Amino acid sequence: MAKALRADLVFSYWIYVWFILYACKYLKYSPKFALILGLVDNAVMLLLMCLFGTSARTKFYFVIINTIIKILPLYYLRQERITWKDVHFTCGLFFIFVVWLHINEQSLIGNIKIIHDSLLYGKNETPFMSLLSSIEKNYKNIQVL
Repeated sequence: MAKALRADLVFSYWIYVWFILYACKYLKYSPKFALILGLVDNAVMLLLMCLFGTSARTKFYFVIINTIIKILPLYYLRQERITWKDVHFTCGLFFIFVVWLHINEQSLIGNIKIIHDSLLYGKNETPFMSLLSSIEKNYKNIQVL
């Protein structure tokens, strides 16, 4: 198995941290717009996973992870209205993310390719997929004395 991407190189995790900071009242801009965009991207990704014949286990993990980092936060924010300031903050955060990728010698397109290939072909190179795969592997290797 290839080495997993670091979480700071996946924009979804930036949005999830933003949600936590917002829910704890540390930020005043709602991540609802970003979460909706992410959920739309993930719906397309899940459709592609079905078309490419991705394993049921990978699709199951994908749904669990995105329920935790996108659907539950969206449910929490269901009464929120999206403002232009929220949209502008999303764009600003995305710009900072792209700069962060370049600082870390990554490209946005290359990063997206790694993530999509990992999901489509069950490579477990995204942070939580790698974690869940490791937990599953270690659970299978536990021997009872």
